[in-house]
Amino acid sequence: MGPKDYYYNQFRTDFAEFMAKSKMAHKHPDEGVYIPIQDLSEANLSHVKTDAWHTMRFLYCLAFTVLIDQVMYTYFKNDYAKFQSITLYPKIEYGISNMNARPWDITQRAGGLTTFEKFAAFFIQDFKEFFETQTFSIANWAKVKEVMLNDKDICFGSFGQILCNKLSAA
Repeated sequence: MGPKDYYYNQFRTDFAEFMAKSKMAHKHPDEGVYIPIQDLSEANLSHVKTDAWHTMRFLYCLAFTVLIDQVMYTYFKNDYAKFQSITLYPKIEYGISNMNARPWDITQRAGGLTTFEKFAAFFIQDFKEFFETQTFSIANWAKVKEVMLNDKDICFGSFGQILCNKLSAA
């Protein structure tokens, strides 16, 4: 199952099962669900541990949803409430600290840079289509792409370099 099929046909189900197992997930008013990164444990991910591909797909989709949520929250605060109401994307935090975890800390749990490249290509296209079809007061695809490319934390490390290289070419 490729990135698009998994994301649109299985990810939400896998995420719901993960949330049912999470003991420490909690909601913050007007910001959505926060999940401690420690909840990405063997026990809580047992339903996606059926094979390495399933685990990678789940963690990569989770990382990209966390990434775009962080981009919107950080750079487009005026549009965040609308974005959050459409996507309902979670936040992963370090402990119960209200400090957002870096998306690449999620992807490192999966490994597989070749598979990550496929997910990066898919999510770049998906983000582009999303921002071309949704109307926000400030955010649009060109601005989102620009802030991502200029954010040193996004473009950091092997995963970040892959994403930013693909993003530059998009």
